[in-house]
Amino acid sequence: MQTHVRGLFRSFGLAIAVATLSINVAAEETRELSSQALTISAPAVTTQFQQLLERRDFGDRPIEITDFQGRTLIRDAQTPELQAREALPTLNATRTASQLIVRPTGTVTVRLTSEPIDLPGGVAVTRFDEAASAVSEGWFQPTLEASPVPAVWDNSLGRYRMRLSLGLRGDNLPAGATLQQPVTVQFGFRGLNADPFEAVTLERAGIENEIHLEFLFLPTTEQPVLELRSAITDIDYPIEAMPRIALRPVNDSMVGLGLGETQVRVVRLQPDGTEANVLTNQRATVEVTSGGAIPEPSLLNFQEGDTHFTLHSRGLEDVTVRVTAGAHSDTVTIPQRFPTTPVLAALLGGAIGGFSRRFSRGASGGSGVTRVAEGLAVAIIAYVAGVLGVGYLGLPAAVVGTEAGAFLTGALTGFAGVTVIEMLGKRLTPAT
Repeated sequence: MQTHVRGLFRSFGLAIAVATLSINVAAEETRELSSQALTISAPAVTTQFQQLLERRDFGDRPIEITDFQGRTLIRDAQTPELQAREALPTLNATRTASQLIVRPTGTVTVRLTSEPIDLPGGVAVTRFDEAASAVSEGWFQPTLEASPVPAVWDNSLGRYRMRLSLGLRGDNLPAGATLQQPVTVQFGFRGLNADPFEAVTLERAGIENEIHLEFLFLPTTEQPVLELRSAITDIDYPIEAMPRIALRPVNDSMVGLGLGETQVRVVRLQPDGTEANVLTNQRATVEVTSGGAIPEPSLLNFQEGDTHFTLHSRGLEDVTVRVTAGAHSDTVTIPQRFPTTPVLAALLGGAIGGFSRRFSRGASGGSGVTRVAEGLAVAIIAYVAGVLGVGYLGLPAAVVGTEAGAFLTGALTGFAGVTVIEMLGKRLTPAT
């Protein structure tokens, strides 16, 4: 009986020891399986990730691996080991497929090109069989294309124009492959003015699923930047734009009917609008596309400093002039106006000048109305001649074209003209 009891206690103690050991082993196993190192739970998975990451050139930049919920694993750039930052569900043999985001840490600077380029980062696709060994692997690779590069100036819009194409390229993936969760891409701007883009959603691979954006912008600094932010990658794109030329008339309008002219400056501008006349030994053509004005000269040589031409009016139609220098061009429209106020001033001066002849010594007995009419006729002729630089008054055409100059011209020529008309009338009238 004592032996039986002693055997019972021995068996009970052994059971307790086995149970305790089992609990410890189970606890250790649970700790390892729920830990954040994939090397413990599935070595084949880790090997596959290492091979998968080696297919992308991340340089010396550290990268991070996340799931679509934002939980992150980090891979050191110098070692292929995977380490955990936050709790990530362990990949095991029961999971047949997984998509994980692989992206460089921080913000990467990338130059835009006119050819589609693969952006840093992507979505790695891993597949496993029941033995936790790799069956296939692939990537969703975000791509971006810009056209043209550098951006060109649009005269009609007064802004630079560029077309952006954003999409996903499938690497070793079936046609029409889809992300397990759409990725939202947002854009921001730095150093430029542009209408904001709406958020873009990427989900399917393939050229037919690309998103096309019309990018119209105006730089405000020497180096504008387009910012792209998403769960896959954060990228800054320095924007390149071509310099442009601009036409800057000295006057907003000019007197028509061949009576006016204006000078037009031709300046070269950097993309941010600052002047930079450095186009040396380059020729430009001046062309009037509408209206009857005449440019002088019609062929320009760009030099350091100021380049300009003079536009002589013809008729009353608004004048549109275009200057082209190689790939650069600009157009400006200059209204032509009827010289209403100068003409009225000249007529008023002519009327006063002609009527004042009545009070001078030696004046004939003609009526005041006649003298006013004669003064008006002489004044308007003298005004036109003075504006065109023809006449003996010696007044500059620019002075005659003003209201005060036109009045003075009308008054002097009105008085003198009536006097001459009276003298001619006396000579032509036979003596009684």
